[in-house]
Amino acid sequence: MHADLELQIDLDPEAAVRTAVEQGIFARLDAESDITLPFLAGGDLCMLGGHRSPFFWEPLAARWRSLPSADRKKWMQGRAERLAEDGQLTELVPGGSGRPGACYAVSPELGIVLAALDRPTWVITSGFSSRVAPAALFAVGDEAQPVRGLVMAFAVRLPAWGDKPAGPRYVADVFAHTLTTTARAAELLAGWVIKPAPAHGHFRKQPPRRVALFRPGGGDTPAAELSVLGNGTTAQVTGTAATVELDAETLQAALLNLFAQGTQTA
Repeated sequence: MHADLELQIDLDPEAAVRTAVEQGIFARLDAESDITLPFLAGGDLCMLGGHRSPFFWEPLAARWRSLPSADRKKWMQGRAERLAEDGQLTELVPGGSGRPGACYAVSPELGIVLAALDRPTWVITSGFSSRVAPAALFAVGDEAQPVRGLVMAFAVRLPAWGDKPAGPRYVADVFAHTLTTTARAAELLAGWVIKPAPAHGHFRKQPPRRVALFRPGGGDTPAAELSVLGNGTTAQVTGTAATVELDAETLQAALLNLFAQGTQTA
C-alpha cells in the first residue's frame, strides 16, 4: 500500500496568489470582506496533497493513511470526477479518471486553498479538543506582500442521522474555506472563541479555547498562544503577562495583535 496515494496537481503555490485571475480575487476583498472558496471533504484535501502540510489536522491525515489502498483509489476516482464537473479540477492528460498519478490543473479558488496549506506566511489554529477539527487561519501572500488575505478553514457540522448526531468520520467530513481580510478574520474568530466551549460530560469543567500562532519552520511549538475561557459576552484570556477579562471588541484587538506577530522577525 502506498502511504502517500494522491492526485498530481500542477500548482506553483507562490504563483497561485499572484496570477492575474487570483489578483482579481484578492482585489475583491476590499469591497466584499469574505469570498467563498471551495467546500472540500477531508478526503478531497488529502488526495490533493493537503495532508503533507505540517499544519494539517493530524487525525484526518492518519485516517486517510489508514484506509486500504483500494478504498482510497475509489474515493479519488469518484471525487476527482465530481470536482472536475464542478470546475475545480481540469485533467491535463485525459483518461486518468482519478487514478494515482493523474495530473490536474486547479481552479483559481482551489489553487488559493492549496497554496494556503502548502506555503502559508503564518497559521493560526483555534480548538478546544483534539477530537474536534480546529478552525484554522492561513495567511497567504508572496515575497512582495506576505499577507494578501487569510484563508479561514473550518469543519461544517454534519447532518444528524436518526436520533443521534453523525460522529466524526474525518475523511467524509466537510470543510468550508473562506478568503477574508485580517480585520474580518479577527472579528469572526473573536465571535467564535468568546463562546463557551462544550464540556464533555456533566461533571467536567468548560475547557478553554486555545488560539495558537505557528510560523513555517517552527515545528509543533507555537510562536505565541492565547487561552480563552469565554461566557458569550466576555472572556478570560491568558497568554500575556497576566490573565485579563476582555469583551468582544478588546478580544478582537488582542487577536489582531497575535496576527501581527506572525510576520515579526526576531
